[in-house]
Amino acid sequence: MKQFISIILFSLLFTNLYSQEKVALKPYWDNGLKLESADKNFSIKLGGRIQYDIMFISQDDSLNNHFEANNGTEFRRARLYTSGTVYKTIKYKFQIDFAGNHVVIKDAYLKFTKIPGVGNITVGNFKEPRGFEMISSSNFITFMERALTNQFDNDRNLGIMLNNSWFDKRFSAYLGFNYPSGNNAKYSGNKYNLATRISGLPYYKDDNGLQLIHIGGGYTRENHNYEEASYASRPEAHLAPKYLKVDFDNISHINEYNAELVLIYNSLSFQSEFTMADVVTGEYSTLSKDNYNMNSFFGDISWFITGEHKNYNKGKSAFDRIKPKRNFREEGGFGAFEIAVRYSLMDLNDGDINGGKMNNITLGLNWYLNPITRVTLNYVRSNIDQLGIANIFQMRFQITF
Repeated sequence: MKQFISIILFSLLFTNLYSQEKVALKPYWDNGLKLESADKNFSIKLGGRIQYDIMFISQDDSLNNHFEANNGTEFRRARLYTSGTVYKTIKYKFQIDFAGNHVVIKDAYLKFTKIPGVGNITVGNFKEPRGFEMISSSNFITFMERALTNQFDNDRNLGIMLNNSWFDKRFSAYLGFNYPSGNNAKYSGNKYNLATRISGLPYYKDDNGLQLIHIGGGYTRENHNYEEASYASRPEAHLAPKYLKVDFDNISHINEYNAELVLIYNSLSFQSEFTMADVVTGEYSTLSKDNYNMNSFFGDISWFITGEHKNYNKGKSAFDRIKPKRNFREEGGFGAFEIAVRYSLMDLNDGDINGGKMNNITLGLNWYLNPITRVTLNYVRSNIDQLGIANIFQMRFQITF
């Protein structure tokens, strides 16, 4: 409750600042409560998300001998945020998450925009520029959970990022320098991540539907300062056990390479990513090799059986909010329905490292009742090499505003 009150006070503070400048703000609804000045130089938006999940899991006897798995339910995300613009060129966002009865700062940044020759500079706590699947908000991804490639990506960290776009936002570039602060909102040490991402739209057509080809790629250097590092991965179900695990005792740095492809042809879409992590060991490592290659891949296809299409945000080079042609119970509407299938693979085996190998097949059904409400059904069949098979049924009730 104290954190919720803090958000309200934070928003009122900005509103008060605007009033001191004698700027009138007009309230209106834009998939969330928004206040904006007539000249659009000042704005405030209040929003949040609730994602409530239910999962049922069944493991074969072989897998049961190694892992304990239980059915479960959780608030996957429970967030509140405020964002906006001040004096036309400065943007901000402050978002906190209450899921798991822990208060975590997710976004807390300032963005300086329209800087000649640079574009935008973001400082604070924000997502590192890594991959289409990671950059796309959890509100708008196709399945309940991001694909296995996401296990190589960092989420939000403290740092600074430069980004810009050209040719009507059809080509974008990002450069981020972040400290591995995690959810602690502070960091002290010598580790850092230097992440780059570029993306382009060689084909884009948005009249009478949406057709596009998105191609992107990235490189990240993680400096681990000869300390320990690890990877751990569960199937695409947050309540499932982590079947894969690998530990490195002494790491110099990790080179991470990423390639992404998105195709949208009206109601049909395809998305794919490949990520490889080249782990370079330190002089005092007990492992036998100087470097180890870990990799992951996924590809998915989705189709809106009610005629809608994926929405694409050119400014972020990522998916955006789905808007049904007719909302549920409005003029006899049923909302939008999307069916999807995904194949994903992760391999954490190399040389004397045996972190495991896993491939998943996920079937999904999304029901978009309106632009802010969604119900999702997922079935995940996870095959863990030489260990066994897990069958997972899960469901999400989501509202985002």
